[in-house]
Amino acid sequence: MEQVSVSPSSQALVFIRELEREIMACEAVRHPFLARFASEPLTIEQIRAFGLQHYQLVKVFTTYMTNVLPKIPDRDAATLFRHVFDDEFGAVSGRDASVGQATIFRSHVHLYRDFLSALGVREEEWGRVRLLPETETYIRSHLALTRDSDFRVGLGAVGPGHEFSIPTMFQSLIAGLRRNTTLTDEQMCYFTLHVVEDVEHAEVFNALIARHADTDQGRELIRDGAMRSLKWRTVFWDGLTRAVFGGRPVSAPQG
Repeated sequence: MEQVSVSPSSQALVFIRELEREIMACEAVRHPFLARFASEPLTIEQIRAFGLQHYQLVKVFTTYMTNVLPKIPDRDAATLFRHVFDDEFGAVSGRDASVGQATIFRSHVHLYRDFLSALGVREEEWGRVRLLPETETYIRSHLALTRDSDFRVGLGAVGPGHEFSIPTMFQSLIAGLRRNTTLTDEQMCYFTLHVVEDVEHAEVFNALIARHADTDQGRELIRDGAMRSLKWRTVFWDGLTRAVFGGRPVSAPQG
């Protein structure tokens, strides 16, 4: 049955807040890689190594959303998702008109390419990156999860697993970039923008999650998606620890 304009139950809201507290304490959000990136001296080669691997995640995020959206039974799901899609593709999405019109040059992928260019990465290098095993695991696992799993698992992965957790993780990345580069605010706009936008995006996904978190099964599936996503994020940071700092590789978990 289609659902629309359903007020979330107090139980669902409590679940969301408890899940968010669990996420804030998990290894992916407090990973040693983030602490090291924020506080240690970094060469431009180390930052490029990070940037080229992370770019592979940036390119595919909207595919996860596209996989999940058709499976959601709520009639207004596409309307809610549009706010996030608009931001991802460079539209103003209801923001003040002075921000500008929708343009590919403000898409998140393009903003990330601006960041790479500012690091001296040539355009031909963007598509010739040898992915770390951990990067491949992250992307392959999220594609399978959002494509093949229950929509509530997918909502947990893209909502709490991504949009809620990213502002905290990106604070460390921004600190490291400011400490070790002379990049302007515009050149690192991809990261600073997400600290603001993803708070809003998390609330968009929470509006849907709250409607489907009123049963034990619904809560279990949503939490499973979030925790699996963050497990793979931990593995991704493990891989970057090795690539950027020469750390010992960590085996990717199954599932």
